Amino acid sequence: MKLATLKDSTRDGKLVVVSKDLTRCSEVGHIARTLQAALDDWAHVAPRLQQVATGMESGSQPTMRFHEHDAASPLPRAFFWTGGSGGFSGPRNTVPLADDASGITVTAQVAVITDDVEAQAASADAKGAVLLVLLASDVSVGNATAVSTFSPVAVTPDELGEGWNTGDLALLVRRNGKALDGGEIGRKEAAEIVAKTAAIRPLMAGSIVGTGLCKTSCPLSIGDALRIEMNDRSGHSIFGAIEQMVETRRK
Repeated sequence: MKLATLKDSTRDGKLVVVSKDLTRCSEVGHIARTLQAALDDWAHVAPRLQQVATGMESGSQPTMRFHEHDAASPLPRAFFWTGGSGGFSGPRNTVPLADDASGITVTAQVAVITDDVEAQAASADAKGAVLLVLLASDVSVGNATAVSTFSPVAVTPDELGEGWNTGDLALLVRRNGKALDGGEIGRKEAAEIVAKTAAIRPLMAGSIVGTGLCKTSCPLSIGDALRIEMNDRSGHSIFGAIEQMVETRRK
C-alpha cells in the first residue's frame, strides 16, 4: 500500500491511503490519525489500512483527489533520521538559503521507515523491521544539512515489486531538467544498513534510515530546480516526486 500525510493545521498532518496510480486517496483518521500513530501500533493498524487500499482499487472505498502539492513529508517530523533530526520540509516546498550561501549540494537516496529494532539486531530481523520505503533529499550548505525532504508518498516494500529483489529500479534526479545518474535499489542492502544503524543503539518505530542506495550527490546554486523520483518497470511514478526550487531566503 501507499501512504501519505496531507498538510493541515497540526504539526503531524493527517494520514491518508493513496491509490497505486497516485491520483486518489482516502482519509483514515478512524484507523490512525497520523503516520506515527500507525507505526506505533503497526501490527494491528497495517491490516486495516491494507483493507482500505484494497477497497480503493476495487472501487468500494470512498476516495478524493490526491494532489502531491498538498502532501507533507510522510513523517513531517521523526524521532530519528540518519541525515539529521527534527522537522522536515514538504516535497514541494522551496529551499530558502542565504543569498551568500556557498558549497550548496543535494544528496538524494532511498530511505526506509522502521519498526522497533533492538540494538545489535541480526540482518534478518532488520529486514522484517523495514515497514515503509521512501525517497529522501538532503540539501546541505558546507558540511551542514540545511533542509531534509521526503517523497510525497511512502510505500510498503511489496509496492516495489521484483525491482526490490533484483535491484533494477533507478533513482531519477534532474537538476534544471537535466538528468543525473542514480544508482539502483535492493532489499538485502537495505536490511544490512538498518542492522548496521542499530548496531550501537536501538531504533524506535518511526525511525528513518538513509540506506545510501541509489545515492546521488550534486552541487546546487540559488535558482536551481530539482526533481527526484523513481518509476516502476511500467514507467509509473512509485513515490511521487520531490520538486524543489533553491531560493534566496526572504529577510
